Amino acid sequence: MDFFKALDLDLGLIVTQIIGFLLALWILKAFAWKPLLKMLDQRKQKIAGDIGEAEKIKGDAARLLEDYHAKLREIDNEARARIQEAVAEGSRIAGEVKDQAREESRRILARSREELARDVAKARVQLRDDVVGMAIKAAEKIITTRLNEAEQRRLLDDFLKEIDKV
Repeated sequence: MDFFKALDLDLGLIVTQIIGFLLALWILKAFAWKPLLKMLDQRKQKIAGDIGEAEKIKGDAARLLEDYHAKLREIDNEARARIQEAVAEGSRIAGEVKDQAREESRRILARSREELARDVAKARVQLRDDVVGMAIKAAEKIITTRLNEAEQRRLLDDFLKEIDKV
């Protein structure tokens, strides 16, 4: 006890304070610790639930992203297929147009040949008529005029020159 007197401590005060502290600890444990621990447990469960929900949302987002990429691939494939169909259709139409153009050019060529043949036939008939007419004129000149042999040759040469012109 000399020790307490040397430090000027009152033993009764120290015991009273220890008892008061233990009593306060017991009251806190009975009334404050349980609600505080319960609140901490609830908070822990809420955080765990939020983390679980976030992971679920993350998984859903990953699935949606994969679905989105799959749709994009599908759309891309569809677009390529349509482009290929359009190219094939264009090639088919181009072939048809070429065939029609060839057929039309054949018809035009055949028509031109027919017209040329008719024109040649008309020209032959006209030439024959002209030659006959000239021959008749030459014969008339020869018959109407009595000519010597030199004069007849000159008339015949003129006639042949006229034929060459035609």
